[in-house]
Parts: sequence; structure tokens; C-alpha cells
Amino acid sequence: MSTQSYAHEVRQYTIGFIGAAALTILAYLSVKLEWYDATTTAIFVLVLAVMQFGVQVYYFLHLRGEAKPRWQSWSFVYSMAMMLIVVCGSLWVMYNLNYRMGMSGEQMEQRMLEENKKGF
Repeated sequence: MSTQSYAHEVRQYTIGFIGAAALTILAYLSVKLEWYDATTTAIFVLVLAVMQFGVQVYYFLHLRGEAKPRWQSWSFVYSMAMMLIVVCGSLWVMYNLNYRMGMSGEQMEQRMLEENKKGF
């Protein structure tokens, strides 16, 4: 590796690190200092998360303009598809479990109070 290409790589990693750190600190401060109301803060943090994802992909995973056959790009697309399947499947299962619990919050609280009166 030549000195020039090494310096370029170090510069790219440094830019990526500073960008990722800045986005993380910005998200932390927006929540900690309560810059916005709850809904706006959630949207703001999600936008920062998408930007963070872009920085990570570009600077650290090196998914830039890759020459053919683009193995890294295809493995990345496959990984994202698998992650989407797992997340959607998990949310589906959790939603159905919540739906099938049977008792409402008030009914559950009443039952817990009745059981608590019985003691151990």
C-alpha cells in the first residue's frame, strides 16, 4: 500500500469516526436536554439513526462504487433482507401475543389486587 493511499484511508476512517460520533452525541443531547417534545424527538433521533447508518455503510463497510461483480453489495442486500424478515416476524409474533393475552389492563390489575389480598 502506498503512502498516499494509506493517508487517504486514514482520512476516510477519521471522517467516518467524527461523523458517527457527532451524530451520536447530537442524538444524546437532543434527548437529554429535551430540545423537542416526545414525538418530534423520536422522529429527530430516527432521522439521525438513518444518517448514522449511511455513514457506517459508506465509510466503514466500504459500500461505495465497487467494481464488478459487487459481492459486498449483494451480501449487504441479503443481510438487510434477512434482518427485515427477522424484525417483521418478531413484531408480528409480539403483536399476536399481546392480542391473545385476554385480559385488559384494568382486569389484570384487579386480578393482581385480589391475588395480593390472599397473601403467600
